[in-house]
Parts: sequence; structure tokens; C-alpha cells
Amino acid sequence: MGRAVTWRLRAAVLGVGLAVLAGAARADDPKPEAKPADGDEALKAELLKLNRASGEEAQRQALIGLAKDKEKAKKAVALGLKLQQAAKGADKPFNFSGAYVLGRVAHLAARDYKAAEVLLRDAAEAATAVESAFKMYQAYDALVDLYMDQKRYADAVDACEKFVELKGSPQLENAKVFLLERLAQAKARLGQTDEALKVAEGLAQLTAENEEVAWQFVQLKGFVLREAGKHDQAVEAYLDSLDKLDAAKKMDPKEREARKDGTRYLLSGLYVDAGDVGKAARQLQTLIKKHPDNPTYKNDLGYIWADHDQNLDEAEKLIREALDLDKKRKEKAKEEGRQDDVTESAAYVDSLGWVLFKKKKYEDALPLLKKAAADEDEGNHLEIWDHVGDCLAALGKKDEAVEAWQKGLTMDDLSRRDVDRRKKVEAKLRAAGVEPKVKPKPAEPKKDAEPKKDAGAKKDKKDRD
Repeated sequence: MGRAVTWRLRAAVLGVGLAVLAGAARADDPKPEAKPADGDEALKAELLKLNRASGEEAQRQALIGLAKDKEKAKKAVALGLKLQQAAKGADKPFNFSGAYVLGRVAHLAARDYKAAEVLLRDAAEAATAVESAFKMYQAYDALVDLYMDQKRYADAVDACEKFVELKGSPQLENAKVFLLERLAQAKARLGQTDEALKVAEGLAQLTAENEEVAWQFVQLKGFVLREAGKHDQAVEAYLDSLDKLDAAKKMDPKEREARKDGTRYLLSGLYVDAGDVGKAARQLQTLIKKHPDNPTYKNDLGYIWADHDQNLDEAEKLIREALDLDKKRKEKAKEEGRQDDVTESAAYVDSLGWVLFKKKKYEDALPLLKKAAADEDEGNHLEIWDHVGDCLAALGKKDEAVEAWQKGLTMDDLSRRDVDRRKKVEAKLRAAGVEPKVKPKPAEPKKDAEPKKDAGAKKDKKDRD
């Protein structure tokens, strides 16, 4: 499910107004800009200005400005981390806003997870120094996003629990419900289904009378059930949340429709997991009818049909439309200065290659599948490399197919489907007379780098789009 609700909507759960928290956040005045060290003076000066990005919108614009150029983002993160680590104690050059924005850039654009962790922890410390519930929530929620992306679910649980244990203002106490949601998600990913369900059901009961948010925590229960492989029960939970959204007459109509669309999209994937392609297709067809210019819905329906050898001509048509719509969106974003280049989505390119493979147009399919696999951001996925291997095998290129399948096995599992796919790829390799490679275990993070348990407590004693 991820962060399906904005801070503003979530705040309605317990009556915590964003304006109150944001007002408290402004108490953290920007630090005086430190004198830049030797090196790229212009970039250092630009990074130090991040300290002035006070408030969500200013932070979002600052993040977009750095993230749109990946090479610049990587350089900025490396430089910012160097500046931050060279300082000691209160003399660190970045305040909450600077560390938070740069930490998010490190995570989402530069993919420098170590730097992101250091910077976001510094952001958490800066937020707790001024006892800002809103900023503490931002920092801890961003840390949980980082851990979840790295599949460090135990660390995500730890971060959530640390936030819940903090002592502070009524606003901080009210904000804890948001990290309890993330706690349930992380525990579900760890396979701790019973514990995750207890948290989800508790939140659902707490918010049952608030029609604007009650649906959210019913969906959380569905998320936990889906992670446990209980597809039928998960479908019931999501359908229940859809009914609750229909009944939420006090919710802003546009917001309600957007949440219903998101729920239908989640249901389409869940129906695929449950093996009901027809129901998955109907959800996507409803979305396409409402949003004919949305490339995601068209690509997904085309891919689902292709993957199940259904409606191949229509599937190809939908995927090509998705690629065209995606290109137009990115061209517009480039014109508006929101991104620097226009590149095809690897997922959509893979879909086109896969439907051509299903139509036995192997020579046409292979270049597309290889192009998708070569994408440095989206190509590192077992499913895409499995497709490459299948196409190479169909062309009689056994050795290359084996190499592609072995490459795929080195990728992380991004969903429960990947766990099943991994078994199938291993079976293909054994059928080819080759022993599958074992994916190396990730290195354990250093425990001494973790934040102190009581960081953020008072002296008397921070959405995954």
C-alpha cells in the first residue's frame, strides 16, 4: 500500500491540524550559512541554501531541483555528506531542512543509501532538538521509506518503535498513529502477520467513526493479508475499503475519487496474485475509461493480457499507447523544467518486448527486452531478465539465455511474485543442466551507526509519492 495518504489527510485521524504542526516547525530558524570549504564553491553555496527550505512545498521544490539531474544529485549528495561529516556536534552545516532534503535526494535520486541514512538521522536529531512533531514525523517516515526500499524491514520496525516510544507534545503523541501504520507494513514484510494484524485492526477500530480516513486502515489490514498470501481475505478488505470510500461523503470529492482509483489499481494487482485475470482486467478497464491518458493503466492491462496469452493484438495496442502517452508526459515535464531528459520507461519497453515475444516475434522482441534490462534505474529486476532469457532460449541461444537467467537471480525480490518467479527461473536453469547461482546475502549494517533509543525525547524525561 505504501504511503497512500498525505500528511494533511492523515492529520484528520486525530484532529491534528497541519497548520499547527507546520507553525511549530517554523520555530527552527535556518542556520547561518557556513563558510564553504575548498572545492565546488557554487554547489556548496546552493546546498547550504537548502537550510532555508522551510515547509513542505519549499522542500518539495528543492528536492525536485536537485533530483532532476542525476549526476548533479550524486555530486551534491557526496559533497553534502562530506561537509556534514567534517563538522562536529552543533556545528554541522545543515539544519533539519537541509539534511532532510539532501537525505531524500540521496535516497530517491542518487541512490546513495548510506549517505541517505546519515543525513536523515541528522535530520531527526535536528527536529527533536526543537521538539517539532511535524519534522520528527517527516524524518522518521523518510527513514522508514529508506529501510523498506532496502528490504531492511527489521530496521524499519526499529525506527517505527523508536518514534512511538518518544515523549513529547500532544501533537507528537497524535502523530504516532502514522508510524504505527508503517510498523504494521514492516512487520507484515517480515512475516509477523499476527502482530501486524493486531496493529492494523487497532488502528481500524480507532478510526472507525472517521469516514475520511477509516478506509485507510481497512486497506492496511488488506496489505497485511496480501503479504501473508491470504488473497481472498485481502480482496475482501480492499473491497470493504472501497465501500467506505463511497460512503465518505464528507471527503473532498476529488480526493475521494483519487483514493477510489488507487484502491481499484491495488485490487487489479491483488486479483492477478489470486489468479483472477478477468477481475483484474475489469478494474483496469474501469480506470482506463475514467483516465484514458494515463499510461500506467494501459501498460498494466496490456501486460497482464500478454502474460496470460490473452487478447495479444489489443494488448500490444495498449502498451504502444502507454509508451506514447508516457513520452508526451515526460516531454511536457522537460519543457516545464521538472526533468532534464526524456527516456522511455523500462517497464513499458519490457511490456512491449514481452507481448511481441508472446506473438512469437522473437527477433523484434529481443532488442526491446535487452533495452529494458539495461536501464540502470528500472532494469535491475528478476522479471525483466527472465524475459530476456526466455527470448534468447526461443532463438536457440542457450548459453546467453543461461547467462540472463543467472543475472536475474542476482536481483532482489521486489514482491511475493518474485519469490515464485525465482523458483521458476531456477527450474529453467536446472533443466538446461546448470546449477542456479545463489544470491549473496546483503551485508549487515553496523549497529553502532543506529540512532540512540531516546533521541528525540524531551529534556525532562519524523507519505513512500
